[in-house]
Amino acid sequence: MRILIASLPIGTGHDSAAKALAEACLGLNMDVEFSEHLVGKARVETGLYFWALHYMPRQYGAVFRWGDHSQVQWARHRQRWMRIGLSQLGNIYDAYKPDVILATHPFALNAWSGIKETHPHLKIVGILTDLSVHRFWYEPLADAYTVWLPEQVEDLARFGVPKERIWMTGIPIRSAFRAPRWELPLFARDPIVLLGGGLGMGPYYRILRKLAEANHSVVAVCGHNERLRWQLDQYSWPNAVTIVGYVEKMPLLLHHARIVVGKPGGVTAAEVAQSRVPFIMTHWIPGQEEANRDRLLLHQMAVRGDRDLLKWVHELLPEDSPLRGQIIQQQKLWARPHAAFAIAQHLLQL
Repeated sequence: MRILIASLPIGTGHDSAAKALAEACLGLNMDVEFSEHLVGKARVETGLYFWALHYMPRQYGAVFRWGDHSQVQWARHRQRWMRIGLSQLGNIYDAYKPDVILATHPFALNAWSGIKETHPHLKIVGILTDLSVHRFWYEPLADAYTVWLPEQVEDLARFGVPKERIWMTGIPIRSAFRAPRWELPLFARDPIVLLGGGLGMGPYYRILRKLAEANHSVVAVCGHNERLRWQLDQYSWPNAVTIVGYVEKMPLLLHHARIVVGKPGGVTAAEVAQSRVPFIMTHWIPGQEEANRDRLLLHQMAVRGDRDLLKWVHELLPEDSPLRGQIIQQQKLWARPHAAFAIAQHLLQL
């Protein structure tokens, strides 16, 4: 079976899921290739997305919610990306002849559906990396979707997607999160870990200043945001605070973490749940991560700490904390460490 994994570099979660899927598919002796042929066409959307998050986050959130309820906007968006697919991806299809397209971004899902119109035997699967389903993810030609939570099944059902085409596998994460190596932690025993996604987004200085008051070791992960790391390094921090960039051994760090603090990206939420560590959500991208926040709260896998951060930190630090035990128990219930492998197995049934 020939698998083509199509993603776009709008956030790092889509790429993380794509790598986890590639690992699982290769493990079942499938041929796997990555497709980044839409990156150029998405350059405008990518730039507008990050510009809006920086300068007009509330307006971005309003537009995101409006798009979720607008059939007209969805139709225009779909037709545009289907046309892009027809003009840009035909040669890619002819060269590789994939059996299945795994789309970890909705733009890629729509674009490859343009090819499916003329090649109906091609199978297309949408890989959801958030905890809700925006209307722009809806593609009538998609053969299946993968989701994490039961609420997402209802999200897709409201668009008319039959439930038998929805696979409740979970969000694909790297196999290293299932059994991180048992070795000494990289920085400190049981640290509070501050995350901002792979791009290091959010009010880091304000949050880190609060965490520095907790009288506990803190590791602030800036991801690929070297500018943020440099800015934080200009301040004088207690010895208990460590500032780092991208961490390759994130499964190991989360495994040894005492608490995780940060934004509720879908892939991050899945990795934290598998790591069995209490999650305090302090900031979020308007729109999709607001929905992630609400559903993590609904399933009691995290707490909201944007107002009383230190209160939650002190409540969750003790090993015998009832709230700590409750969150970890819910994470055990909902963690799906084998999601990528389960998706790969489903592909064999298409």
